[in-house]
Amino acid sequence: MLHASRSLIRTSSDLHTSIRNSSSTKHVFACVLGSGVAGSSVAYHLTKRNIKDVLLLERASDGDFGVHGVASPSGTSFHSPGLVSASHPAHRYKPILAHSIELYSKLEAETGVNIDFQPTGTIRLATNETRLAEFRKYVNRDYYKEGDVCKTTLLTPDQVRELAPDVDHSKILGALHTTNDGTISARALTQALVVGAKNGGAQVIDGAIPKEIKYDKEKGHWIIALEDGTLVTTRNLINAGGIWANDIARLSGHALPVVVVEHQYAVLTPNKTPGPTPAIIDHDSTFYVRKSGDDYLFGGFESLEKTVIREDWYKKGVPTEGSKSIQADFSRLDDAYKRACDLIPGLQGSKVDARAAVFSMTPDGYPLVGPYDKNYWMSTGFLDGVSSGGGIGKYLADWIVDGEPPAELFDTDASRYERWGDRKFFTERSRETYSMYYNWSYTDRSAGRPTDRISGVYGRLKKDGASFSFRNGWEVANSFNMGVQNEEYLPTLIREYEMVTNKCGVIDLSWKGKIEVKGNDAEKLMDYAIASQIPALGKISSGLMLTRHGGILGPMMIFHHDRQRSAFILLTEPERESRDLYWLRRAAAEKKFDVQVSIVSEYLASLALVGPKSREVLSALTKSDVSDEGFPQKSTRMIRLGPVGVVCARSSTSTGQLSYELFHNRAETAKLYNAVMSAGREHGIVNFGQAALNMMRLEHGYKIWGKELTLDTNPFECGIGGLVDFEKKEFIGRESALELKKKDFDDSSRRLALITFDTEEGCVLDDRYVPSGNEVIRIDGKEARVGQITSGAYNVRLQKPIAFAWIDNAVGKNERLVVDIGDKRLFATSLETPTIPPIQ
Repeated sequence: MLHASRSLIRTSSDLHTSIRNSSSTKHVFACVLGSGVAGSSVAYHLTKRNIKDVLLLERASDGDFGVHGVASPSGTSFHSPGLVSASHPAHRYKPILAHSIELYSKLEAETGVNIDFQPTGTIRLATNETRLAEFRKYVNRDYYKEGDVCKTTLLTPDQVRELAPDVDHSKILGALHTTNDGTISARALTQALVVGAKNGGAQVIDGAIPKEIKYDKEKGHWIIALEDGTLVTTRNLINAGGIWANDIARLSGHALPVVVVEHQYAVLTPNKTPGPTPAIIDHDSTFYVRKSGDDYLFGGFESLEKTVIREDWYKKGVPTEGSKSIQADFSRLDDAYKRACDLIPGLQGSKVDARAAVFSMTPDGYPLVGPYDKNYWMSTGFLDGVSSGGGIGKYLADWIVDGEPPAELFDTDASRYERWGDRKFFTERSRETYSMYYNWSYTDRSAGRPTDRISGVYGRLKKDGASFSFRNGWEVANSFNMGVQNEEYLPTLIREYEMVTNKCGVIDLSWKGKIEVKGNDAEKLMDYAIASQIPALGKISSGLMLTRHGGILGPMMIFHHDRQRSAFILLTEPERESRDLYWLRRAAAEKKFDVQVSIVSEYLASLALVGPKSREVLSALTKSDVSDEGFPQKSTRMIRLGPVGVVCARSSTSTGQLSYELFHNRAETAKLYNAVMSAGREHGIVNFGQAALNMMRLEHGYKIWGKELTLDTNPFECGIGGLVDFEKKEFIGRESALELKKKDFDDSSRRLALITFDTEEGCVLDDRYVPSGNEVIRIDGKEARVGQITSGAYNVRLQKPIAFAWIDNAVGKNERLVVDIGDKRLFATSLETPTIPPIQ
């Protein structure tokens, strides 16, 4: 990606001269480019934070409302089906959707604009056992408490008939029903948000087309030159340009990981006026249909081979006509429409008014939200702009005003494709995601894989039976089927675990995020940005970065091995590395530290040697002293292992086993791996993957980011407050952390507990009935939901599942708790201490 600071064409003095000579110059705190749902929502929510100095720029001037050019037929919002759904496969995304629904339910009264929000609810049809199992799993994870806006339940066919009589219930096995969401006029919603923003003090300019965008390093603000000669200077630039977002980004030297995709839909006029009905979605044929007056609005997501991505628009720019230039081709929805008529017989014989539009999207279907450059913010790439637009607008506005993200939502990180994504991946993966938009079950998606983010032993591991998951571009070995025919998944993991914990194993950890901090002020930055004690030379330690409100921005391992105390390596998670990089660079700029912060994941690879025999394997490869005395716990050494020089870090924190992590040049991974496997052969060394690693960390109560540790938690309620070093006079979040430390978390509303499970009598345990995260906890015999699992695995020592969970503190420790997983019920018991003691 190109950054604006590298692509300035004019000098700062030229820009200042242009501003002085301009007949119209506007200076604002925030300038939003694009007034669709995404842009108008950000502007609206900024004014709700009492930021009145907001400018909303809309390129169109041909809107339907006679006041503003918002929701023009050339854009996206005009063509939105107006579905508002609070159901989503990612649990952390649902509060965003819930806020949208809360906002839309009161927006009409606030602004006077009739947005036609109809809280009809939504039903998602299950026509086969796979989909029914998916929905059952979803309901088991849908955390609902009294006062929440939407609740999701699993309906029987008879219950579907009562809610939606037009559906042929004989052809379905059940349905997922979400209450209180429904449908809305996207055009009117956009207008209402603009009116609300104006009422809050924002300015709106129609027909505002930017022709140049530059960053003034001296002043620390963005300068936007419009075609009519107006100049805008702004501290915060928000790109909410929809299908034009990439064209806008190019004006400042950026390029976005988005594609523009055609979407076919139609207005159906049936022979009989439809009665009241929820919005209906079929996950298998990927169609949606909802009532619109006396008609139906019908649309779908075409199959892979029929999906059309406009790469010509990426290369040449999106034409002014945008969606208006797309030809309707309803034949691309023939299969979906036939399926819809089969499930909803009243659609047969309808008059079809075929229409088409274009949408922008990202390869994974999540929007780009958050910082992309210096105070350059993104809110674009939405496939569900109406459903999430209200909540995302608040999320981003809060981030801009407070300087930190208000909740854990790493899925939408605006920079998540930086350094590894290319157009081939963007187009192939986007086409697959679009065609499978409603398919929540299938997560092992293959399009665009592998990328360049593979380790030096990817081919070898694949040959040895590795199955891979995909994490921020990396291929991550999850488990290994070592030639055992028809071996089930759980026995595979148990075998890996037993081999490693009794002998030894090697795991490829090259996918871990790695950030290097070096320079004259490296130690100063570390002390300021990290709440923990910084490790001494040759040591490795756990660390925490906190938000200014004391939340956990990110746990990490920190080590330093250089001969001079000038460089540190921070081990983070791949999904978080861009956010951590932005946070550290911003902290360095705030303090004017002489330091370089960069991601080195691409060339710094790592293998970990784990298990009781790992020291013997290591000794066979080096002349260095690797005894407890010569190489103690939580220390690092620069050593040579066979033909490869490595930085060897000894830390058992995440495994609970004797462990050595071997950092080395990525180009030498194969040589190092071969040497380790050769030396370990007589000790029974095996490959193992991320799933077995998860089993190890849970048995000694080790908490990880994204599960137990998130932005929505703080170190004291999570039991890791000891990592916060109050001996340090200054670090980000110190004052808030002091206040949090004073709280008695024994009396707080929830506690983090380690629990084990027993199954119902006669239940044959397999991996389908091992909790993995987000499953709801109840007290046996009661409906009230009193907790939720963060992560889980099978525990080999206890021969039963084990999990971390947040549980309401009002729940007694002797209460009999239950968890439904699929169609089985598990009984939970608190575990007073981990299976094996935590490693100190």
